[in-house]
Amino acid sequence: MSMGLFKIEIRGLRVNTIIGVKPSERAKPQPVVINVEAWADLSEGVAGDSIECTVDYKVLKDELISYVSNTDFKLIETLADRLAKVCLQDHRVRMVKVRVEKPGALTGAEAAAVEVFRRRVSRLAKVFISVGSNINPELNVKEAVIRVRRILGPLRISTVYLTKPIPENQPPYYNCVLEAETALSPASVKGVLRGIESEMGRVRVSDKYAPRVIDLDLILYGNLIINNSELTIPDPEIGNKPFLALPLLELEPDLVIPGVNKAIRELAKGISGEDMKPLPDYTRELRRLASE
Repeated sequence: MSMGLFKIEIRGLRVNTIIGVKPSERAKPQPVVINVEAWADLSEGVAGDSIECTVDYKVLKDELISYVSNTDFKLIETLADRLAKVCLQDHRVRMVKVRVEKPGALTGAEAAAVEVFRRRVSRLAKVFISVGSNINPELNVKEAVIRVRRILGPLRISTVYLTKPIPENQPPYYNCVLEAETALSPASVKGVLRGIESEMGRVRVSDKYAPRVIDLDLILYGNLIINNSELTIPDPEIGNKPFLALPLLELEPDLVIPGVNKAIRELAKGISGEDMKPLPDYTRELRRLASE
C-alpha cells in the first residue's frame, strides 16, 4: 500500500566542472554548488526497512558528482536540467527540484543560481537490453527484436555493430542495445528474455563464449542495483565491453550507471570501438521493423 511520497535532500554538493561561455571560464574547471530535493515513492523500502528498496542518497550523490565532473556546459540552466534528468533516472522518483549555484559569477554577489523543477511523465522503469548473435545473426537479431517489441512495446535501438568474437575461431557477432519502458519487474523482464531465447532455439551451456543463436540480457533497470543468484543489475561488464558501453552512450548520453555510480560518458572515455564495425543499413531496417 502506498504511504505517500518522501522527500530526499542533498544540500551544498560542491563539484568542479567546465561551465560558462567566456574563454577564461572554459580554460579550467570551476566550482558549482548543487542542491537537490527529490520526492519518491519509498513505501517498499520503509515497509522492509531495506536500503535496497529505497533511493540511496549516497548513490545519488556519487552519480551527480560523476556526471558533473565528466561533462561541460555553457549555461547553468542546462546543467540544472540535465541533473534533474539524472535524478529521474530512478523510476521511484516522481518529482525533483535541482538548484545549481555558480559562486563568484557576478561582481558583488555571492553567486548566480538557477533552479529547475521536473515531474516524471511516466511511472514505468526504463530498461536496457543487450542483443547478440553469431549464428545466422542477420535473421536472428531481427526476429528477437520483433519478439521483444511484441511484449515490451516501443523500442529505441542503438546502432548495430559487427564485432569480433571471443575466442576468434568462430563467426563474428551482431550486437546492439535496446531501450524500453516497462511496468514488469526485473525478474519478469528476465523471464521474458529467457522465454524468447528458448523459443528461438537458444540452449545455454556452461561455456559462456559458445556461439549462440541469440543472446538477450537485461543490463540496466532504472536505477536499481540487484545482485543475487538469479539476477545481477547493472551488468558488471558495461565498463569493459565496447558493445555495451558505446551503444548505451549513443542511446542515453546523460546516463549514470548505478552501483559503479559513474556517468556513461566517463566509462566510455577509455573504451575503443576499433573492433566494432557499424552496420548502418541493417540498423535502419531493424528500426523500421521495430516501429511497425
